[in-house]
Amino acid sequence: MPVVIDFHVHAWPGKAIYEGWLGQLRKQGRRWWKPVSSSMHSMQTFVRHLPEPARRRLDELGSLTPIPGLLLESTIGDLIHAMQKSGVDRAVLIAHPPFISNDFVIEACRTYPELVPVVNITRDTLRPAVTLKAMVKRGAKALKIHTAADGEGPDSPRYNLLLKTAAELNLPVILHTGCIHSHVLYKQPQLGNAELFKPWFKEFRELRFILAHMNYHEPEIAFDLAEEHFNLYMDTSWQPAEVIGEAVRRIGADRVLFGTDWPYVGGNLAVGLGRIRECLEAGTLNQDQARAILGENAAKLLGIDLHAA
Repeated sequence: MPVVIDFHVHAWPGKAIYEGWLGQLRKQGRRWWKPVSSSMHSMQTFVRHLPEPARRRLDELGSLTPIPGLLLESTIGDLIHAMQKSGVDRAVLIAHPPFISNDFVIEACRTYPELVPVVNITRDTLRPAVTLKAMVKRGAKALKIHTAADGEGPDSPRYNLLLKTAAELNLPVILHTGCIHSHVLYKQPQLGNAELFKPWFKEFRELRFILAHMNYHEPEIAFDLAEEHFNLYMDTSWQPAEVIGEAVRRIGADRVLFGTDWPYVGGNLAVGLGRIRECLEAGTLNQDQARAILGENAAKLLGIDLHAA
């Protein structure tokens, strides 16, 4: 069996409850929620084909929909349970302050060695470079930059300092990419457009950038950028099987990483793995390519010993 590493997950503080009446209620709630989440996963892949005004409205509405699911499945315990159930060996746990703090992520990964910590240095951090170095000493394996959530453009001196520090530390950088028109989730959604980061890709050629979500509604832009810049990778979260297959055709399997963005919407691990299986059945991936995407590429990027996975 191939080693499976999910390159993009989150988890919230809280206790996973499986016993007693509340545990039974959560279990029943997940059962009721499953048809809803399945419909949402199916619908999401078609939203990009709608006219822009309709897409904007659905993005705004859709940003509120996952909230009930997060009450049923979102803690570290829930994540470990979902990984065991789906056969996921490792997961890259990404901080999203203030809701998911760097300290919480690092401590969770110390408790659960199958989790790999990624930190996000907020714009109110007084000494971002010093803080990032301190987080790496505590175990952080990558840096996440989320311009849309920060409301801060790529020309920010703070980001420039963080990127220089990441280059010094040989630290991969995960970028949220894609314009998801949700002002509930993001301060400036348009700042997620992957094209805006092109100056970074040119200036920091030694850095390895991961374009999370393949630029979401417009993955062809991510493919164009990755064809031009060989230091770009991308994860498969929120992309259907046909887009994953196209990514492999355009840039090769070695720069594609399995990711799900668990726990948003719900059932992400099963859905994400199902889309890789769809690619295999359609012939857009062979077994060697699937193994690379599911875990081998992530292991090389993060320095993970697969024999210890």
